[in-house]
Amino acid sequence: MRTLAAGTRVVARAPIALLPMALESLVAGVLVLFGALPRTGASVTAGAVFPITNYFDLKQALAHAPAWPFFLAALIVSALVRSAVIASTLWLAEGRNGALAAVWLRAGREAALALVFFFPAAVLFFTGALIRYAPFVWAAALFGLIPAVLFMRRALAIDAGAGSPRGGRLPEFAGFLSYAYLLSALAAAISVLGRVSFVLPAILIALAGPLHALMALGWREHMRAETYPGGGGVAALATVLGLLVLGGATVYDRSIADRPPVGRAEAAGSLLLLGGADSSSKTGALTELDPRDVGFGRDRTDLLSYKAAAEPYVADDTRADLDDVAEVVARQIESAEPPRYLLGHSQAALILDRVIQSGALEPDRSVVISGPPPVPPGIDAAPPGDRDDGAVGGDMARGLGRLLDALGMADYDIDAPAAPANLEPVVVGSERVSRLAIWALADSVWLDGDWRRPGEVNVVAFSDHVGATNNSRALDSARRFLAGDEVEGDETSWRGFLVAGLRYAFEPWRPR
Repeated sequence: MRTLAAGTRVVARAPIALLPMALESLVAGVLVLFGALPRTGASVTAGAVFPITNYFDLKQALAHAPAWPFFLAALIVSALVRSAVIASTLWLAEGRNGALAAVWLRAGREAALALVFFFPAAVLFFTGALIRYAPFVWAAALFGLIPAVLFMRRALAIDAGAGSPRGGRLPEFAGFLSYAYLLSALAAAISVLGRVSFVLPAILIALAGPLHALMALGWREHMRAETYPGGGGVAALATVLGLLVLGGATVYDRSIADRPPVGRAEAAGSLLLLGGADSSSKTGALTELDPRDVGFGRDRTDLLSYKAAAEPYVADDTRADLDDVAEVVARQIESAEPPRYLLGHSQAALILDRVIQSGALEPDRSVVISGPPPVPPGIDAAPPGDRDDGAVGGDMARGLGRLLDALGMADYDIDAPAAPANLEPVVVGSERVSRLAIWALADSVWLDGDWRRPGEVNVVAFSDHVGATNNSRALDSARRFLAGDEVEGDETSWRGFLVAGLRYAFEPWRPR
């Protein structure tokens, strides 16, 4: 509030200082109205405080540029236009002393540098959303936060004709976090309003310009007075504590938890395990699972193969066409001793979708841990050599994959038939099979607009993609569900609220 109050004092002296950012947001709103920019919360940063606007242009260019010349041209325009907005805002606020061209030149240098430093974050976010690999997005948040704060400080400290402000440590990190959460709140409002009319998000974005201007001018005023507004402590504390709790829970599930099995070892029927992408007959999140934790003896448990019944499979087999895989899995389900229960991980949810759609024999009950949403990501990566949306983003995602593969850190193929962006949506419900989905809070639940399938019971576990398979709440819910007990879902619980909160927190930074 102190920042807004300081910005109001500047506007009282120079009302015209609101004009550049107000026009910037008005143009963004018009582009949203006509569909040139996404009609989602992802467009809320199109009129934000410099250099967040440059990040918006960069992520949009990665997602939509059909070739490198278009991508580079978009970045040049971004540097010129966004620097002109912040330069003219500061110049008008300082009483129009000095030469505007000189201020624009200084701001242009900061814009160009910001685009360079934002590039790793944009590539990580694009790739993480494309392959639904959440750790890339968490890393992108860190790589994006630091340059955003630093270059915002550098831009607001530019001499616009009345001397350079000396209080250069603004915005403070806590204050910037509060502003970032404000953007997330605006994104949430846009998402809600968008369900009513596509016009309302455009209006909200168009009208938000003066608010962004007041934030920038308020920080500038505090720099000039060498005062610090404070605030943001609650946002910073909540962020740090949230990350510590979620990170600690993940580490515990992955490396520390060693629970005695809760046996119902005489359970009738078959427990069928189905691993996810990049698993194999000997590796994967389910290989260390003790079936007694979910109520089954080892003699009644089988690992389904991606190749054929009782045949070992390797990671490459999990990247095959999922329709073909679903046929292979369906035959193994049919041959198992009834009643049949499926416990899957990750990609197993997409395979089960296709088994149900095909009309093949389904398991009597199924539980999938850390499954992806049923629809593909909202971004594309054009095939190599194609001039289509996502061509540049696809090139960078492939380059990142090759780099990480060379370092022995990751292995993914965005062009494989089973890659998320290459899949057709299969959103089906079935009255014949009961399904429980256990979502990891640090996983893909917040990478997409909706994470639920029709007819599923949805439970949220405080863990990550792999750690959820050893999470006590996940295993307890799976055991009770497979035993036929009622399991209460988290769609309306406080855990479901956290999922929605994370979705909205990341909405402004997603590539769309």
